[in-house]
Formats: sequence, C-alpha cells, structure tokens
Amino acid sequence: MNEVRPEFRYHSLRAQKARFTARFGAVWHVLVVLVAVALGLGGVWLLIKHGPIGWLMIGLVGPLAMLSVWWQGDLKTMAVSARAETIDDVMAADVLGRLSQRPTPKEIALAVGQSRAGQFLGVRLGLTPNFLANIASDDPNNTPAVWQSALRIWRDTNSPKVTGAVLAAAIVEQFPNHDALLANLKIDFRDVLGGIMWYERLKSLIEQFKQKPLHTGGIARDWSFGYTPLLSRFAQNLSLQVSGGTMISQLDAHQAALEQLMTIFGSNGRQNAALVGLDGAGKSTVVAAFAEMLIDGHKTVPSSLLYRQIFLLDASSLISAAAGRGELEALVTQILNEAFLSKNVILCLDNAQLFFEEGVGSVDLSNLLLPILEAGRLRIILTMDSQRYLQISQRNSQLATALNTIVIEPSSPEETVRIMRDQLIGLEHRHKVTYMYQAIAEAYRVGERYVQDVAMPGRALKVLEAAAHYASSGLVTAQSVDNAVEKTMGIKIATASTDDEREKLLNLEDLIHQRMINQTRAVSVISDAIRRARAGVRNPDRPIGTFLFLGPTGVGKTELSKALADIYFGGEGNLIRLDLNEFVRAEDVARLIADGANDPMSLTAQVQKRPFSVVLLDEIEKAHPQVLTTLLQLLDEGILRDE
Repeated sequence: MNEVRPEFRYHSLRAQKARFTARFGAVWHVLVVLVAVALGLGGVWLLIKHGPIGWLMIGLVGPLAMLSVWWQGDLKTMAVSARAETIDDVMAADVLGRLSQRPTPKEIALAVGQSRAGQFLGVRLGLTPNFLANIASDDPNNTPAVWQSALRIWRDTNSPKVTGAVLAAAIVEQFPNHDALLANLKIDFRDVLGGIMWYERLKSLIEQFKQKPLHTGGIARDWSFGYTPLLSRFAQNLSLQVSGGTMISQLDAHQAALEQLMTIFGSNGRQNAALVGLDGAGKSTVVAAFAEMLIDGHKTVPSSLLYRQIFLLDASSLISAAAGRGELEALVTQILNEAFLSKNVILCLDNAQLFFEEGVGSVDLSNLLLPILEAGRLRIILTMDSQRYLQISQRNSQLATALNTIVIEPSSPEETVRIMRDQLIGLEHRHKVTYMYQAIAEAYRVGERYVQDVAMPGRALKVLEAAAHYASSGLVTAQSVDNAVEKTMGIKIATASTDDEREKLLNLEDLIHQRMINQTRAVSVISDAIRRARAGVRNPDRPIGTFLFLGPTGVGKTELSKALADIYFGGEGNLIRLDLNEFVRAEDVARLIADGANDPMSLTAQVQKRPFSVVLLDEIEKAHPQVLTTLLQLLDEGILRDE
C-alpha cells in the first residue's frame, strides 16, 4: 500500500459513497428489497390478468435489485483500496459519512461517538462520546495533527481501517498531558491501543463464527459406524458441542500440541496421547480445539482422521457410577470395546490419574489399561495433572513408556489476556453483563496473586466469571473484580468503600486501646499501616506491614496481635500463631512449608485457609537460622511457597 497522507478529501468518491450510506442506511436497503418484491409479485399478477403491462413493473425490479447488490457489496463493506492516498481512502464509512468538508477535532469526536468502534471504546474503557467531545479542540487547524496520529495508530495496531476507535485514540493522544487524564480511568495509552486491537479481534472472531459449517461430512456419515450406547450414557460428545456452535480460543502456544496430536493419531504408531499439565493450563481447551478441527474438516486434518468424534469421559464420574472394583473394570472394558468397534471415536479420559493410583476417589486399573495403551490400537487421549503424572511414572515406568506425552504449559501473560478477551463473548451472553477493559487487567492481577489452586489462564478466568455476579448496572468494572475476590476469598484488596469501615479505620487506635493500655507508638504505627493499605497507597506485592515487637514478657506483644485480628481482621480466629521455639532444627523448615494435604498445621496451609489474617511468629529468637532464612522471603515479599 502507498504511503497515506494525513489529508481529508471531502469530495472523493469513497467519501461520497460513505455519506450516501449514512443518509440511507440499512432501513433504506430493507425498503428497497420490499418494494422490489412487491413490484415483482405485482408484475407477475398483471401479466396473468392484464397482459403485457406487467412487464413494466417487472422491468423496474432490475434497477432496485442492482441497488440492493450495490449496497450488499460495495456500500456495506467500503473496502480499503490498495492504492489509498489520503486518510479518507482508509477511514471507516460510519465515521467518514458523518464528517463535514472542514471538520474540527470536536466534530470528529462527535462522529466517533456514533460509530460502532467508538462506542466500543466508550463502554469498554470509559472513553465515552462526552469524554472525547470535552477534550477535543474546536479549532480546525488542529485537525491535521489528529489525522497524523490516527494514521500512525492505524499502522501500529495493524487495523484494517481507520475506525472510530483509532480516531478516538488519536483525539486522546493530542490532548496535553493525556497520561494524567487516562490515569483517572485507571488505564494508560497502551491500554487504549489494546482496546483497538480487542475490537478488531472480536470482529474477526464473530466473522469466523459466522463462516463455521453447521453440518459437515454427509447426512449419513455416522450411520456407517458402530452403535455406542454406553458412551452416549457415560461420556460427552465433545465434537457435537464444538461443531459450529462455540468459539474455541486456539493459542499459539497450543499449536505445537495440536500438531503433535495430529501427527500421533494420523500415523501408524501407538494411537494414544497424554496431555500433562497443571489444572487450568488448558488441557481441555486443547482437546476441544482438536475435536473442532476434526469434525469441521480442517484443511490440516489427514483423511484418516476426518470427522472422527471425541467422547469425553470423566474418570471421577465413572468411578462413582460403579458399585465396586469388579463392576468398574467390567464397565471400563465395555466402554473401551465400544470405542474401538465404532471406528470413528477417539476417547478422551479426563483426570486419568484417578485410574492409575489407589486412594479415596481413585482406583488403580493399570493392569487393565496398560496393555491397551501399549498395543496402541485404540485411539485414546488422557489428561493428567503434571505432579500426579510424575508420581505415577516413578511407580510405574511402563506407563511413561507406553504413552506419547505432550506437556501443556501455563499461558503467558499476553496469551492469558487474549484468552480472557475471547471468553468474554460467552461470559457476557450467559450472565447478561458487559465487562470493561479495566476488569480484565484487574482479574489477571488478583488471579495471579490470590488464586493458587489452578494455573493460568484458569485462575484469571475463575476470577473473571466470579466478578459477573458483582456487576453494577450491568457493567463489570475493576471494583466488581475486587468485590468478588473479597466476598469469595475473604481478602480485602480494594480501597475502603463502606462508611462502617472508614469509621473503623479512623478510630482504629481507640478501638485497640479498649483492649490494651499504653504501647501508644506501636498501636499508632500499626494503625497507620492499615490505613495506608486500605487507601490503596501501599505496594500490593508486599505484606500490609511487617513489625518486630521487642519487650519483656507481659507488656502486650501478643495481646496487640490478638486485638488487631479481632478488631479489623474479623476475629481472633484470624490470628495465625506460630511458636518458633518448636522450630529449632534445620529440618524443621520442611514442617514450616509442608503441603496442607500432609500437614494442615504448617504455616503455608494455615495461610491458605485464612489468607486475610494476622501472622504472629512468637519467640522468633529461638528459631534455627535456616528457619529464619526461609521466613525472610515472607517478611520481605509476602510470598512463601509450600512443597
């Protein structure tokens, strides 16, 4: 494409078409179609009843049909020419058609407010039409600078057109000290550019969704394969769920896994794959994307895999459906036989680690499954937790040898944000809410810090969905995300918002002194730290406060901790007390950071159960130096990882 000049040609052919489209919109097109249909039907009736006069009415249908085709083709899309010279050649029609011959930045802002892309930024980022109109200049001499910024942003964001969103960003950029202005909305200019790319991404997703085939492979395709009553009863047909009916977010990081699956099942080797990764890392997403590619006949799918269906079988559900081990083995055998005989089924065994270990809610069926996996004739996908897979592999090396292992890594920050944006289409439809851009950033931040039971992107999506229940007037904001985390996890992360809490913070010293006397300076320092935290001016990546209480027995060191827990943290039950005189050996570090499943009294286990609490390390001088070294990270960064 040629270098586009920051000039506006009001009388260009494209600008004239845009004004025509703006004046005669979709309603006009519907009217033309209705008139054409009426003329056609009337002409046919006249031909039958009154002879040749009907040809006149039928002849009028032609020009109207040509107008309709012109609307559907040229006017509706207003494609950008490869030989674009000036900004009007690349501007979106819904803005271009509303501009005067010599528009001012304020007039551009008003036109942007009526465009779909401009309204998107208004709702998602808070760059409303009034906001843009208030900051835009009335001087037409400032317009060339807006065109210059818009063209640069258009190129930087790789947008197909200079949309209302691009022009909105240009107007913001031209405002002096726009960084401070955007800070009031809790965003920066990079977020505005991110909003433009988000809009284009959503348009692309919706267009892809419209073009997805609803039915593929022939009407009687599945009749030629075997009957699967048990699979239909105990498993979900994942292929039917994803075929033409959902949007699957295929990440660049997952493309390698999809290619490996295609290679494994398209070859003559062992027809099995084990997707190994942390919960929430995207194992189920990979399987769903693979099912979608197969059932929709993706061009990269080998002919031997076309239209194969993936049935998802949850191990825990299957175990609960059987009365005993013998019945479970018989049930699993029948299901595997059905899957093999049907010839078009790939079986996905979710949480497969439950079939390779003995314990509560799990049964070791290695003797049954291992020969099938080693033979490699039954197409089967296993999803397994990475830690459990390592433990099982150490006990049973044959299993690791028999499986084609594919590791699914957690998504990167950029990929996580992209997934969150893509998933909003479904979330907003289900919960009837609208998410702001700031809510996505906040969900990622608090999910990364406070949700520990799953990996990214699962932890961020978990927070994002919970925030839907705390929407304000149908809008999910960053405050909604904070409220969701506070209510569901019992952690105070937002700034103080209720009158009761503000009153408590202002009078915190007096409330503490109702329980203890003197120690005025210690009470004041702690109260100031709490107030700073609740005002939002502390470092969110560090503890609210770390204090060393020095003094002889009986002066109130422990009592001050209890009073703080009782008055502000919800009761003395939220005081985690650790007597460090019990950690006098180097090996006691293991007890300090033990997994909660093995030692519910370890420090990490107790904090995980009560994250919003006061931690009292009593008699710290008696602890082993190695224990103190371990605690140093906790005191400095507020982070201590278990085993």
